[in-house]
Amino acid sequence: MKKSFNRFVAVALIAASSVALSGCFGSFALTSKLHNWNGSVSDSKFVNELVFLGLCILPAYELCCLGDALIFNSIEFWGGNNPVAMKAGDIEKDQVMFAGKSYTVTKTMNKMEISSEESDAVAEFQYYPEEDAWYLMNGQEKQKLMKNTKKMMKAVVALH
Repeated sequence: MKKSFNRFVAVALIAASSVALSGCFGSFALTSKLHNWNGSVSDSKFVNELVFLGLCILPAYELCCLGDALIFNSIEFWGGNNPVAMKAGDIEKDQVMFAGKSYTVTKTMNKMEISSEESDAVAEFQYYPEEDAWYLMNGQEKQKLMKNTKKMMKAVVALH
């Protein structure tokens, strides 16, 4: 029993140190976006400071920093880019295989398209920040897929 516990502790320490010592500092894009928004709330530096203190008490800054550290910066380090850091005009294309078929995933700011290599089928997903919701698009028609993505992100961060 003690031997297996010691082995578990050793494996946990190696795993933790591999993440900590890998140089995965990252851009902390989500935290930066929150900070930039906080700075633009008002022209008054006192109002911005009060909003900042409120966000610290609510733990918005803490959750964003934790999400960046555990999720987004790791994705950025291992995958080369941070999904939160996409700007207007950025395009990212990936090839994926699913059930023996090849698909192209094209991501831009607030939009993702999945197209089949073997047919003309295209699925287009659009994020509307003002509604905090993702939609499946069909021309101008849209069908809501997911709402309150910020709450879901907080839950994912809380699980980690």
